[in-house]
This record gives sequence, C-alpha cells and structure tokens, in this order.
Amino acid sequence: MSIGLTSFRIETGTLLQHVSRVSYRGQALYFGRDGTNRYDAPARDYGVLYLGRDLPTALMEAVFHKHQWDKDTQRSIALAEVQRRLVRAVGVLEELHLVDLTAEGVMAGYFGLNLEQLASRGYTHTQQVSGQVHAMQGSDGVPLFDGVRYPSRNTYPATSIALFERAERKVKLIEDIDLPDHADWPNFVADYRNGVAPDPGPVERS
Repeated sequence: MSIGLTSFRIETGTLLQHVSRVSYRGQALYFGRDGTNRYDAPARDYGVLYLGRDLPTALMEAVFHKHQWDKDTQRSIALAEVQRRLVRAVGVLEELHLVDLTAEGVMAGYFGLNLEQLASRGYTHTQQVSGQVHAMQGSDGVPLFDGVRYPSRNTYPATSIALFERAERKVKLIEDIDLPDHADWPNFVADYRNGVAPDPGPVERS
C-alpha cells in the first residue's frame, strides 16, 4: 500500500515565532537561501523561514539546532549571544498548507528515508525532501504546499515549520522583542537547565 501525504493547516490569526539577530530589527522577514539549515533549498533557488509555535522550539531551531541537546550535561549560552538575539512575532494572514512530515510512515514510506538519515547532522536528505515538496503542483499548475511541518529534534514531540518564500504574503511581522525581554525567556532557562554565562571581559596583559 502506497503512503500518501498529509496536509497540515495553520489557521489565519495564528501567532508564530522566529528567533533572529538584532541587526534584523524592523526589517522584512528573511527567508534564507544559504543552504546551511535542515530544510533549505538544495539548489538555493528559494528561501526558507523557520518558525515555531513557542519560544523553546523557535530557539532550538535558530540557536541550538546543531547542539546535541540530549547529550550535553553542561548547557550554557553567552550573555552576549542572548543580547544579540530578538524574537520576531509572526502573524498568519492567510491559512498555510504544509506537508506534515510528522504523520506516520511519511518519511520512510513516501520519501524513503530511514532514521539514520533523518537524524544526521548533515542536511542532504532533508533538503532533498524540501526540494521535492516545493516542486509539487496540482493539476492547475498551482503549488500545493507552503512549506513543511517537521519534528523538532531538541524539543520533541514539539514541531517546527519550514516556510517557503513563496508564502511570504501569507505572513506578517507583528513585533520584534529582545530575547531577554521575552515573557517566556526565564522559563526557558529554568525548564531546559540552560545557564547564561557572563562575558569574561577584556584579558589583562602583564
């Protein structure tokens, strides 16, 4: 029996979050094309914006996505790094249609990927999935999906969103919030046992 794709919808009015650098304050949402993230375009021919429904998930994708969170017993982030980050509150203006990669059997049965390929710190296989989904069209030639919904590696069973650039008109930047001022930042530090390391300051020369 063949495995079909499941569409996951995000309703108009939903508020999502994206963690970025303070240098982007007040600018348009940035859909990256550098090919360094999990569901980036393999040919770098379209941009992707990574979003979460809550702060921990958004932080894990932007700041800690290459950390081996389940193996690190000493977790910390430099105070300077915290101060360089802001949270972008993103509102959904028009319903989003995503391929649900968390649906049972989809990654193996449809895309032919095994657990080792999915868990790899290299993103070759997942970027190929992104490219396949981006290319899918209906009989009318209209793209079927705005992006993908996928399991967050470090906050599982939470899910993350990789939104394709062509869906840019369906979302809007609502507010930029400095990470230290975000209402959920203290809870993130406490719940995930993540220390904030003070800056060492200038090194004294003898």
